[in-house]
Amino acid sequence: AEILRTGNTDITSLGDVFVRELVKYLGAIQGGLFLLDENGGDQPALSLVSSFAYNRKKYMQKTVAVGEGLVGTCAVEKQMINMTEIPKGYISISSGLGDAKPDNLLLLPVLHENDLVGVLEVASLKKYRDHELEFAREAAASLGSTLIYTRNNHRTAELLRKSQQQAQEMAEQEEEMRQNMEELKATQEESARREEALSGIAGALDRCLYVAQYDTDGRISDLNDRLCIFLGCNREEVT
Repeated sequence: AEILRTGNTDITSLGDVFVRELVKYLGAIQGGLFLLDENGGDQPALSLVSSFAYNRKKYMQKTVAVGEGLVGTCAVEKQMINMTEIPKGYISISSGLGDAKPDNLLLLPVLHENDLVGVLEVASLKKYRDHELEFAREAAASLGSTLIYTRNNHRTAELLRKSQQQAQEMAEQEEEMRQNMEELKATQEESARREEALSGIAGALDRCLYVAQYDTDGRISDLNDRLCIFLGCNREEVT
């Protein structure tokens, strides 16, 4: 209970501690936890996420198809398998743990509300007693609930992380847009100032010079008041 309560933040760490303590309690030689791959597609598979043997963690990679070998059979039947008579050479082929040749092999389905979560495999050189089998069965049932809880927590944390990342990206985009708007506003203000300055220059020129405007055919299309006074005519007469 203490392991399940304190180790529910990371599935791999939880599996490592749980398998280690279960192997020690049962007096076994090695154990492994296989979890159902949620992205298994058409042919679901079980992946070894934690393994412990001879008082130390084993770093192994193993994948077993559901229905394949003893691990896969346990996953399909969702029932405990306790093999006490194992033919020579059989365990290295069918057991998910591979090399060990124990005299007793215990496989336990890890379930949550009768849905498969994974399979525990524990190999021993001695036969398990009834109370050990019952304890292992109850421990596997408790493990299933904790794994689902841990997996959901991990998903929630991942969603929160992505949400925070998206919020940060949106804030950065908003800041970039704000800066662009400020730059655009500054450009518009500068353009307005230039337009005002040019308008002032044009007005000054209109008051100081004789100004006539011509169209593309070379005909006068407009002239300013100063030029009209100088010529002694009005615009209509010239244009």
